[in-house]
Amino acid sequence: MFCAVFWNIGGTTPQSGIVRFITALQRQEDADVIVLAECTHGVIGSALRALNPLGQREWELIPTRSRVRVLLRRRGMRIAEVGWHEYYSLLELRRPQAIPLLLAVTHMVSRVRKEFDDIDEELGEFGTSVRSTEVQQGHTNTLLLGDLNANPFANGLVLPRSLHAVMSRRVAEQVSREVSHRTWPFFFNPMWQFFGDGTASPPGTCYYAPEGSHRAFHWNMFDQVLLRPALLPYYGDDGVQIIHTIGADTLTKRNWVPDRDVGSDHLPIRVRLTC
Repeated sequence: MFCAVFWNIGGTTPQSGIVRFITALQRQEDADVIVLAECTHGVIGSALRALNPLGQREWELIPTRSRVRVLLRRRGMRIAEVGWHEYYSLLELRRPQAIPLLLAVTHMVSRVRKEFDDIDEELGEFGTSVRSTEVQQGHTNTLLLGDLNANPFANGLVLPRSLHAVMSRRVAEQVSREVSHRTWPFFFNPMWQFFGDGTASPPGTCYYAPEGSHRAFHWNMFDQVLLRPALLPYYGDDGVQIIHTIGADTLTKRNWVPDRDVGSDHLPIRVRLTC
């Protein structure tokens, strides 16, 4: 079994109580990897001390050349950054008696700094980097997670030259499709299932009030998990969750909106594989 959690903690400080939530989230989900965005060095240091009581060395910070922070529970696992950019890290994870994994973790450029088209272009570059790294590593056991700063329907998610992420597992199981005489591999995007009010989870991972804008989604699914078809045999229907409670604490207000006074303006997500 393998479990990873991702959380954009929004630049909160250790004094906010976020470290308690990070460590409680790890225990609740039994996570092997914790991926954090907008995370200060102070939070990382405090989280490592909390995860390693009495000087234990079970958890370590994995050095990356991106702005994403990655904490790994050792347990015989070896990890190396094999590709990177300011906005993402590609990590080859080797585990005893288990298939290798390529972890593509990201905190994509923000809508505050770039237009939608710019973000789509950066997601396209991300997709190109993932595909070339898969060739380099010799497998497509790729698990992508992070804050993409784009919804599942954005061009950067769905276009073949970008991430080519589809909402249907049955479609993704076809592995790839041909477009203009070129073959492009699929990602499966399970986050589609959480959009709207059809589940017992919040209808997104972050909420922005429209403030008079004509184009307003209210809810956004910026924080996402994508899986290559090679990992689908190890993925169950409940393999991905939006986390809105940690222990007895709730991370949202009464209307499901993330409560920044408690945690962050983003909700954490969890992915679990049986490999």
